[in-house]
Amino acid sequence: MLNGLFPSIIIILFFVLFFGFKFFKGSITSLNYYYWIIFGVYLAGLVVFTLFPFPYQKLLIETMIEDKLGLTHNFIPFNGIKEAVQSGYFPVALKQIGGNILLFIPLGFSLPILFSKVKKRIAILISFLVSLTIELIQLIAGKLIGYNYRAFDVDDLLMNTLGATIGLLVFKFLFGYLKKNNLLINKKQQSL
Repeated sequence: MLNGLFPSIIIILFFVLFFGFKFFKGSITSLNYYYWIIFGVYLAGLVVFTLFPFPYQKLLIETMIEDKLGLTHNFIPFNGIKEAVQSGYFPVALKQIGGNILLFIPLGFSLPILFSKVKKRIAILISFLVSLTIELIQLIAGKLIGYNYRAFDVDDLLMNTLGATIGLLVFKFLFGYLKKNNLLINKKQQSL
């Protein structure tokens, strides 16, 4: 299995170097730089958590296929949650729902901080597209290796988008505090 250590290091290193260069050039403030580093760490965690470990060993993949250990795709909204609850796996369904919501709250919270001009609808759309990209990568990767080590789940897509929406609401709730304590980035400081 390929773990997510190397990809996470690459992602974080990119954010540190790219935005570090912008900071030393004077085009972003230290606050802006810190926010981008935190976002890079979050993004690395998101990638690692949703796509890794990735199986690549032929024998392992053959064993997984023979033992029918692949996951099933879910294209029907709330079907996976309903099946988990009906099967008596309520804690699993609760963990799945809560985990997917929590996973995207930071994205919904950070988009208006990093991009002060972004409208709420656009931030939700971006979050939806990020979640859709993850789900499609999981779907395509399963097709490429011959079994579903991860599965496309429309419930994940819905819960991720809900999580991002909650993150936006948290930002809106904390906006006054952030502004009062100079924790927001001015539009002038946001050059990319």
